[in-house]
Amino acid sequence: MGIRDLSTDGALSIIKPPAGRRQALIVAIIVAAMLAWTLAACNSSRDLGAANVWPLTAPEASTGGVTLSMQGGAQWTGEGLLVEGTGFASTSAPGPVATDSNFTVGAWVRPKGQPGQNVTVLTQAGQTAGAFFLGVNEGFWSFSVKPKDGNGDNFVTNRDRATRVEVTPDRWVHLAGVYDTAAGKARFYLNGFPVSEQGIATDHLFAAQGALLFGRGQSHGEPEGFFKGTIYDVRTWPRALGADEVAAVAQIAAPSGATLDRPEQSAPFICPNPHGGICLGPLEPGTKHETTSFEPKLSYTVPKGWSNEEDLPGQVLLLRPSDPQEGVWGGSYIGVYQNVRAAAQCSEEAQPGVGTSAAELAAWYRTVPGLEIAAEAPTSLGGLTGIALDFRVSDDWKSTCPLGGLFHAVPLMVGGGVSDFYHAAGAPLEIRLILLDWRGGNVAVEVTALRAQWSLNDYLREAGAGDVVESFKFGS
Repeated sequence: MGIRDLSTDGALSIIKPPAGRRQALIVAIIVAAMLAWTLAACNSSRDLGAANVWPLTAPEASTGGVTLSMQGGAQWTGEGLLVEGTGFASTSAPGPVATDSNFTVGAWVRPKGQPGQNVTVLTQAGQTAGAFFLGVNEGFWSFSVKPKDGNGDNFVTNRDRATRVEVTPDRWVHLAGVYDTAAGKARFYLNGFPVSEQGIATDHLFAAQGALLFGRGQSHGEPEGFFKGTIYDVRTWPRALGADEVAAVAQIAAPSGATLDRPEQSAPFICPNPHGGICLGPLEPGTKHETTSFEPKLSYTVPKGWSNEEDLPGQVLLLRPSDPQEGVWGGSYIGVYQNVRAAAQCSEEAQPGVGTSAAELAAWYRTVPGLEIAAEAPTSLGGLTGIALDFRVSDDWKSTCPLGGLFHAVPLMVGGGVSDFYHAAGAPLEIRLILLDWRGGNVAVEVTALRAQWSLNDYLREAGAGDVVESFKFGS
């Protein structure tokens, strides 16, 4: 239940002006150079109106007077704030960014090694989550914003990401996020350049009253997403900077070795699901499609009428829009998940003591109260091997801990850390779960049929779900 004049021989041709104009040209160049230096110095001294500037080479703020404290082994260096995946710096609460009004935030960062899929360079925390996150999201440099303070399916996160740029270890990049309340959108800039044509639409953000955090994020009220590397020259503005201003900001304090390369702009955002990552939306039938974020890379084909509505590092969702989501049980779909865990019976947590191989998970499912296994067989799919199980829950099953106190279900699986989900089966559903061994963990393919729409056999055959699954090819 899914609850972006050479000469002909290639040499540079130098064209000299007439002698009478040469001196005037030289004077003009000198004047222009002096003017450019003066403007740059002026912009640097005014910081383009920045309310706060932290070089992060010492605890004092050079602009704004907001000092920082450090925790977890973070340290000031001549290059900036060094964090090793456990430390961070923070202001006192409330932080200096009014997140429910226009604002801009920017920072220079250099990852130490390859960052994780979700790491935070800068955020201002609420009670549960941050109102914005500047850092890496689902493997891409990004700026994320939240209209409401919360996590999970009921709390939307809007993200503008550099989906055509590799996150390169040990290399300086400049990150900037702009939130514009009047335009109703957020925009992310990488090295001073916008990563997408329009940014991302969003409702008004909530007012985060927690600290401004440097080097970690917050999710479900707990620290998460610790960054590992160096953070330098963090700046904030109480207004939405324009594109030219963001480009200027990236050049004010560029560290030695920074290149300010222009990123390739991201593909247009077409995912109908706000939590869906870099999905493809409606799919062309008979054409080979490939995932962008999911690992291992997955290729597949579909018949007419199918759509890809999630492509995240840990999960992929394929469905027919003509099979609508209906109430608490959702609808009929194909889900693919990386490294799932067995679900505990009365909490949205992993069941202790259950392994992650196909055989270990299948053995556990055989013992789960209320789960009726109709078929079980060894299988191979897309280059991986494992076990396929068909099961359902009996109509008269009574759980000792109903979902929401009302719905009698059997918990099936939870995300193993790469993605955050919790799936359970109830009598209105029939499920084929294909458990495949992969890199010491697993890939799970879940084919779920809502009985009010399809029986499992008809969904596999008539709706084409079986052909979709049979087309799966997993990469390395």
